[in-house]
Amino acid sequence: MKKLITVSIIGLAAMSTQAQAEKQIGLMTDYLFRGITQTDNDLAVYFKATEQIGNAYAGIHFINIDASDDAEGFPVEMDVNFGYNNQFDGFNIDLEVITYNYLIDEKGDETEFKIGTTLTKNLDLALYRGIKNKTWYPELSYEAFLSNRLYLNTSIGYWMPDDSNDTALTARAELGRDFPELYGVDIYAALDFISDSTPFGGTNDKDDSNTEFLIGVRKNF
Repeated sequence: MKKLITVSIIGLAAMSTQAQAEKQIGLMTDYLFRGITQTDNDLAVYFKATEQIGNAYAGIHFINIDASDDAEGFPVEMDVNFGYNNQFDGFNIDLEVITYNYLIDEKGDETEFKIGTTLTKNLDLALYRGIKNKTWYPELSYEAFLSNRLYLNTSIGYWMPDDSNDTALTARAELGRDFPELYGVDIYAALDFISDSTPFGGTNDKDDSNTEFLIGVRKNF
């Protein structure tokens, strides 16, 4: 019940944000979080809202996830984040807190702290620390705007759990295009790779790599 109250309050706050807020809805053929499917390789629908005031920013994100038949609650993940991008002479330090809240009883919530910086105009470096699951995840991401309204987003990351003998390299490349003639809808395709699809396993865990191809559609408001 407390989670439902929290969802209602934050959801109302997101819908009533000021004019500089951005909202987005989307559909994709799989929800992959750092190379690991959260929907059992099935469709995902999401809504997110973000707002930035000066160097401060905050957001909320709802997306469906996979759940077993006997799970109690709603198969929905709710992420809430807030941060501050400190600007200095010639460089920046971006500090952020992200909470991953699951509205079903079979998954535990998680909180991450992030520290990041912009290396060049389109190249960012970030380090994430998961508190409950005790994980490190450094990530290098790059985005570029191409001709003919095309854009490219790429990222490379590395799962490093404290309490596991496994680690995993992840990589993602996403090519998309926005279509103003279709009310500004974006259509994109992505290739997602992970060197070990179960990086939190023990000594008997099989290190199986996985590559997924997905297609998505999104619309900003």
